[in-house]
This record gives sequence, C-alpha cells and structure tokens, in this order.
Amino acid sequence: MRKNKVISFGLLIAAFIFFCNPNFNIFDILPDAIACLFVIAAISKLSDLCDDLYEAKHAFTVLFWVNMSKLPAAIVVFSITGNNMNEATMWLVAAFCYAVADAIFTIRAFSALFNGLAYLGARNDGGDVLYYYELAKGSKEKNKLPRVFRLENLASATSVFIIIKSAASTIPAFLYIYPQDDINLSGFVPTRFIPHLTVLCGIISLVFGIIWASKACSYVKHIAKQTSFWENISKAYVEKVLPQKGIFIMRGMRVFSIIFTFAVFFSVDLYFDEINYLPDFVSAALFFASAFVIEKYSDGAKSLKITSAVYFVTSLFTYIAMILFKTGMFSDFGYSYINVYANETAYNLYAIYSSANSVSQIAFIAVMMSAAVVMIRVVRAHTGINTITGVSNSSLPLVRVYGRRIMRMRALSVIAAIVSVLYFYLIVYSERRLNNLYKPQYSIIWMIDFFIGMVYAVHASNLASDILGEVKYKYKYE
Repeated sequence: MRKNKVISFGLLIAAFIFFCNPNFNIFDILPDAIACLFVIAAISKLSDLCDDLYEAKHAFTVLFWVNMSKLPAAIVVFSITGNNMNEATMWLVAAFCYAVADAIFTIRAFSALFNGLAYLGARNDGGDVLYYYELAKGSKEKNKLPRVFRLENLASATSVFIIIKSAASTIPAFLYIYPQDDINLSGFVPTRFIPHLTVLCGIISLVFGIIWASKACSYVKHIAKQTSFWENISKAYVEKVLPQKGIFIMRGMRVFSIIFTFAVFFSVDLYFDEINYLPDFVSAALFFASAFVIEKYSDGAKSLKITSAVYFVTSLFTYIAMILFKTGMFSDFGYSYINVYANETAYNLYAIYSSANSVSQIAFIAVMMSAAVVMIRVVRAHTGINTITGVSNSSLPLVRVYGRRIMRMRALSVIAAIVSVLYFYLIVYSERRLNNLYKPQYSIIWMIDFFIGMVYAVHASNLASDILGEVKYKYKYE
C-alpha cells in the first residue's frame, strides 16, 4: 500500500458487502455500523480534498450513530416485552422507527458519497472515468458499443435496495397488531407465521442486496483501474493537504474530545440495586485510548497512559470484587449492604470491595491530574494563549481562562472520588439505621454521589469541547 494512498478500494468493497445483508427487525447480521466505519476510513483522506466527500463522511458518521443506538433500543424493548408479553407490539414500533431512520440516513449518505465521487472526478478532469463505467463487454460486433452504467443509475439502484431492505425488516412485525378478539373467535394465530415471514422477507432483501452489491463492487473495481487518475489525486493530497498541519491537529483534538467525554461519563457512579451499571474499567480504557489519540499534540500523554493503565487494573479488580460480593463468592445467594454486619463472609467480601474501590478512586484522581496536564499543554501549544475569542466568553487571555477551568475540573474530580469512597461506608451505616427498609435506587446517599459525579462529568466534557473550539479557531483558516 502506498504511503499517501488517498482511497481504500478494499474497504469500500467490504462496506458494500456489510450493507447488502438483510435486517431482521432491529437486528443486523453484519452490522451496518461497521460498514459505516469502513466507508469513513476509505474516504477520509479524499474528504480533505473534496467538500462533497466531507459531507459524505459526515453523513456516514451520523448513520453510524443511528445504527449504534439500536443496541440500547433492543435492551429497552427486551425489558418491556420480557415483563409483559402483551407489549409485543413494541417490536413493531422499534422496527418501523428504525426502518424509516435507516432508509432516510442511508440513502442520504450514499447519495452524498456518489455525488462526491462524481464531483471529484469532474473537478480533476476525470469525470468520465468516475461517472461512467462499463457494465458489460457488449457485443463482439464491431459496430456495437459496450454497455455503460452511469453513477446516478447506481445511486437509484441503491435507493431501491435500501427501501426494500427497510420494508423487509418491518413487514413481519405488523402481525403483532392482529386483533386479539379475532384470534379468540377463529383460533387463527398470525404471530406464529412471523418466523416464516421473517425468513421470506430476509431472502428477498438478500437477493436484492447481492444484486446491488455486485453492481457497486463492479463500480469500485472500475475506478480502481484508473491508476493515473489516483496518482494525480495522491500528488494533490501531498501538495495541498499534508502541509496543512492544523487539519490533523483539529481532527486529533476532535477525536480526543469525543473519547474523553465518554470516559468521564463512564467514571460516574450509577448504582442500581447495588450494581454499578457504568463500569469504571470502561472509563479507564477510554482514557487510555484518548492518550493515544492526543500523544502527537501534547507532551503529557505519556503520564495519562500510565495512570489510565493503573486505573484500569484497579477498577477491573473493583468490578470483580463487586460481582463476588453480590454473588456471595459464587454461592447459592449473594449479599447486600444489609448483610455486612450480620454475616462474616459478607463483611469480608465487602471489605475487599470497598478497599478496592478506594484504591481505584486514588488511581482515578491520578488520571484526572494527568488529563489536566494534557489539556493545559494543548491550550498552550495549539491555541492563541494570549488572545481573546468568543469561544472562551471571557476578557481574559485563554491561558488564564482555561487554567482556572482545568483547576476546577481537578477539584471536582477529587470531590467526586471522595464521595464515591464515602458512599460505601455511609450506605452501610444507613442500612443499620433504617432496619431493613433501605431501597438502593432511592437512597439519598446514592443521589448525592450521582449528582456530584454528573457535575464533574458535565464540567469536564464542556471543557474538552471548548478547548476543541479554540483549536478550531486557530487552525480552521490556516
């Protein structure tokens, strides 16, 4: 692979293969979210040369998050229908809503992709090779021309396939709304045909998908043969894009900001029935990933890597200790805070759990100290530290504005860690006082812990977002 190759044809073909498979309700055998990532990676460099392809990249990013939202939606639907089978129509609601969303956002994304490729070719004297491609070799007779296929025809075929795919994922679920009274009178139960109809619709969708994918892949193979065109595009990328260091700094800071935001919210304690549903080891892994992203643009990333690794180990051990406490060391029953002073085994497991959490919170504070160093060095290196901009909304120089905000983030993270440690001891004390009337999901101690954690997370995420805004302000027009 060439060092400055501007497009990955292999990733495009892989994306089309992932897209061609059918959806079953809101479930996807080959996830479209992965296909979106393939397309984004394939055209990432081209998007720096062509605004239309930048819009395509953004459209596939939006489509990625639409598909990712199916996971929590499935969990919600499972929980509702699992508790009350009369609510099975929730599958129809979910399938219909996502079918409409998939159709709209997928057609929009592919339309932007094909328009971007056509415009890229036209702007670089390659309109013919990117807009037309040979569909078949044609007749052997000399006076017969080969049959050609225009890119707009592929765009139309894509729209037809996406609509069929979305409809096929929804149609079986409509049997859920068959009137229950009619079932009782006639004995006909239409829901039993849902599996059969699902398979039939899946086969229809798959056939159209294979036909569409074959046409799309043949187009990719066609443009891949235009080596001279892509060599010229690669030269243009080297001459026009690579010298603009600010583009890569903005991109790196944007990714850092997104990962860092997820990391701080996963570090918030979210206890329901004494189980933390936002595991801290996920937060640690995200902090570690953010350090890799930002290491080119901040000298403090090495410290963030080390502290994040320590935080990951300690928080993972804490999570394991929590599971052992809740399951009673894999016995027939687990323990809750009410058992701590009534059962020796429960007390020992609780002591391990609470001690591990205390060590984990110390590691968390170290992570936030390292993250603060990363942020202040980004401000000094990649913003106008002595300038005043609208993003900071202050009359003070940026280095002072963000220095204060970063200090507040440090203070809030320390307070959140202290409250998280105190939670374990206060909750056990409240158990003894309330004489078995404790409700974990309604405890005032839990609400205080969660509230302080959210204040810290919101402040830290807004801080990262505002620093990104300052970086954009400096580099956007360079």
